[in-house]
Amino acid sequence: MKLLIVAVADEEYVDDFLAALVDLDVDGLEVVDSSTVMEVLAKDTPIFAGLRQLMSRPKAAGKLIIGVTADDDILARLDELMKRLDIDLSKPGTGYALLLPVTDWLGDLEPGTEP
Repeated sequence: MKLLIVAVADEEYVDDFLAALVDLDVDGLEVVDSSTVMEVLAKDTPIFAGLRQLMSRPKAAGKLIIGVTADDDILARLDELMKRLDIDLSKPGTGYALLLPVTDWLGDLEPGTEP
């Protein structure tokens, strides 16, 4: 079992990533709003308010998409699907994807799956 984390830097691409992940049979997808540390500090901490001027462009809301899969080749398959949509994760500012091993869990992560 693997944990797939996809950080989408531009909210415009979220629906494309979700559709691709559903097509790739990734289970238990969750979508979480995300911000960089610089964005949070510039917005919420007065001492760092000057960081707003250092940020090169206004940032669209980012999202984290999290799900589980048994597919060790999911990243290559996801990359192929996204490139067909002209979305290239190797381009700066697009986002990134990680695949991490899951060794144990509590709860009904995926019906019928044993840790």
